[in-house]
Amino acid sequence: MDLLGPEVNYYVLKEKWWDWGSGDIYNEAGTPIGRMHRRVISLRALTEVTERDGAQVFTVNKKLVSMRPSYMIKDAEGSLLGRTNRKILTLFRPKLWLEGMDGKKLLEAKGNFLGKDFGVRDLKGNLKAKIGKGDFFKDLVLGGIFDFSDTYAVQILDPEYDKRLLLGFVIAIDNSVHDKK
Repeated sequence: MDLLGPEVNYYVLKEKWWDWGSGDIYNEAGTPIGRMHRRVISLRALTEVTERDGAQVFTVNKKLVSMRPSYMIKDAEGSLLGRTNRKILTLFRPKLWLEGMDGKKLLEAKGNFLGKDFGVRDLKGNLKAKIGKGDFFKDLVLGGIFDFSDTYAVQILDPEYDKRLLLGFVIAIDNSVHDKK
């Protein structure tokens, strides 16, 4: 089963090891279908997303100079697919958006209280995906000192939308919202 196959519309991204951004990607049945690998020594927080056989699908990396957390999603050849940005002044309901290669907004992700769940919508208000943080309560217990890895569930509601952008959006949400302890 391919990571971006048309039959896959539900993903679970499960980090291993202390919020380093590496781990496995599972389908709805719990079968591993991909991997995330974040380079430990990388100023740009580079995360490579691959098929199970190691073939690279896309990458997500942090923009070095930016006023707000910004992540670039690139295809396997290194061409820019999109860029995420986070609204600076949001305390309890995080908000991020995804821009296309031309700099125009494509998607917006609004989190509920403290960013446990996100709805991803296009500019017309159509819901494209739902993102849920599976281990949110570990973040709350003693300020998250027992939260060593993150788990996200992603339900793709528009199977025609580029799944690389939606999965890259999840990685950007993790890095800019939940890994800032």
